[in-house]
Amino acid sequence: MRRFLLLATLLLAATAAAQPYKTVKDISYLEAPDTLRILAIGNSFSEDAVENNLWNLLDAAGIPAVVANMYIGGCTLERHWNNSVADAPAYRYRKVRGGVTTERRDVRLSEALADEAWTHVSFQQASGLSGLVATYEPYLTSLVGYVKGLVPSGAVLAFHQTWAYACDSDHPEFPVYGKKQATMYGRIMNAVASTLADHPEITLLIPSGTAVQNGRTSVLGDTFTRDGFHLNYSFGRYTAACTWFAALTGLRASDNPWAPEGVDAETAAICRKAADLAYDQPYAVTDIDDALAPGSQARYRSERCKLDIYYPAKGKKPFKTLVWLHGGGLTGGQKYLPQQLMEKGIAVVAVNYRLYPQAKCPAYLQDAAAAVAWTFRHIAEYGGDPSQIYVSGHSAGGYLTLMLALDKGWLAACGVNADAVSAYYPISGQTATHFTIRTERGISYTTPIVDGMAPLGNVRVLGTRLLLFTGERSREMMARYEENLYLKSVLEGIGNSPVPIYEFEGADHGTVLSPAFEVILQDMGR
Repeated sequence: MRRFLLLATLLLAATAAAQPYKTVKDISYLEAPDTLRILAIGNSFSEDAVENNLWNLLDAAGIPAVVANMYIGGCTLERHWNNSVADAPAYRYRKVRGGVTTERRDVRLSEALADEAWTHVSFQQASGLSGLVATYEPYLTSLVGYVKGLVPSGAVLAFHQTWAYACDSDHPEFPVYGKKQATMYGRIMNAVASTLADHPEITLLIPSGTAVQNGRTSVLGDTFTRDGFHLNYSFGRYTAACTWFAALTGLRASDNPWAPEGVDAETAAICRKAADLAYDQPYAVTDIDDALAPGSQARYRSERCKLDIYYPAKGKKPFKTLVWLHGGGLTGGQKYLPQQLMEKGIAVVAVNYRLYPQAKCPAYLQDAAAAVAWTFRHIAEYGGDPSQIYVSGHSAGGYLTLMLALDKGWLAACGVNADAVSAYYPISGQTATHFTIRTERGISYTTPIVDGMAPLGNVRVLGTRLLLFTGERSREMMARYEENLYLKSVLEGIGNSPVPIYEFEGADHGTVLSPAFEVILQDMGR
């Protein structure tokens, strides 16, 4: 086999030597937004936040959307779960499409989840319990599992953070927090942060509670509610909708000109800024007079999400393509074209993706998936074969490669079957949850975690090929070879064909690239 692969490599190289190559730099791989389809599983607090104003904000930004809410007043996570088990026709289902609201009553969760190809589904706890972390489980875990089984693979799961009551609220559950707004707000923040740390599959937080609290530092003061707990019909609801807009799109609400009738320009500006400040700092109050963080997530993403294509300019048949994801710990690094892969008869697509701390998990995974999906859609325009696309990356890029291979949801969200990739070649990738994601959660990098953000937490029977590469175990990064060996064992243990693992003698975390590229080129030449 080794002799055959070497011969294939030599033939590939001989063909490549006769071909001119081109490089096109800094191509944006972001596509125009598809219709957002947003379903809130909530109560009156989601009614305040999404049923009014959100569709208008998205429409003003040119983003097509369907916005819906499954409503039961005061509904808890426990009751939502019980309704799912009983398939109870217990909800009022309101949906906004094209600016027109329709309503159905006595609707089941299963019916609503099947009604649209939802791109986003949100959960929230009832307001009075939202600061009591013990009330979230086991109901949220069970509800998330139920929803994931009924929505499209790749749908974003979100959590709606609720707000603290007005200082003079007479809500019967306010005494649980000593009838102190600051206490209630702090306990909501702690409960949500703790809960989401245990639920990496919930990848989007909508920080409405912090937005309202930010707004209370302005001249509007503690006037955001109409009865001490529900938001007022004008700027209160508008603030929550602005928060959803910012969280869903990454755009600044402050740049969106739309405001509802009855909200004057000065008040609207406060609401928008309160939402943007909450998006920047979702678990802490920011004074309304403080400056926003420079730029928006959407701007950062548009600047960062670029790729370079290096490809054979002329050829008798379509070429194969390797998508290459750089390393850098998810905190640094830039796209580059590895010299070892040039003039080998293949195309290389070198990808930039967003980095921590300017972006947080799972932004880099979403970007890696979007770049691969772009390659599937566009490589034929350059002469490539869309049925011969391979994915590889080093270190952090190796981690991203593994996640795309094992958790099919990331590529599915971009319209690509992960098994349509001809092979995955992760080089020195972490197979536990990446240490930068642990850092983001306040966990030491030396503490191994295996959850939904770990390749090991997503093992499956593969419909494509996977090869693992590391340097020599004594020279590699801590436990890198051992993690990959364990992944190989688990994958084979659940029924996969033998997964090749290459431990290159004498190679460390950096010098592993040259021998790895040699094997990759041989494998691509099969």
